[in-house]
Amino acid sequence: MLMLIQEHFPDLLNWNFKFVATDICSESLAQARLGRFNQLEVNRGLPAAMLVKNFTRQGESWEIRESLRKRVEFRELNLAKDWAGLPPLDLVFLRNVLIYFNVETKKEILGKIRRLLRPGGYLLLGGAETTFNLDDAFERVPIERTSFYRLKA
Repeated sequence: MLMLIQEHFPDLLNWNFKFVATDICSESLAQARLGRFNQLEVNRGLPAAMLVKNFTRQGESWEIRESLRKRVEFRELNLAKDWAGLPPLDLVFLRNVLIYFNVETKKEILGKIRRLLRPGGYLLLGGAETTFNLDDAFERVPIERTSFYRLKA
């Protein structure tokens, strides 16, 4: 996301914002904190132009520029457990995660998101996911070929 912001909306980088990246896997978070990835990992969907612009070669690996990495705070988080300490959020990306939970846990997770989102905040889910019949505090907002869910005012 930061690379896309830098590419298409560079003036936004002057704003005071950060990303909070979470995962249940401590090993994945440790690698993300280092910002170092092997060739196979950077080849998965990252255009070559963005790779050379935002990463430097470190032996067999690629390391993301510090100016991007410093805008991300990494936290271990089990979505089905307590979310203590997370700040208020404007936008939540939760793509292709809810599909792994039962209905009751999905409702609990969406409730946690609802409590953290600032008024008018957005939630982005995967194509097979929805808030429909799970949490009526969100409204679907179609945008071209996709959609977001906005927290109702």
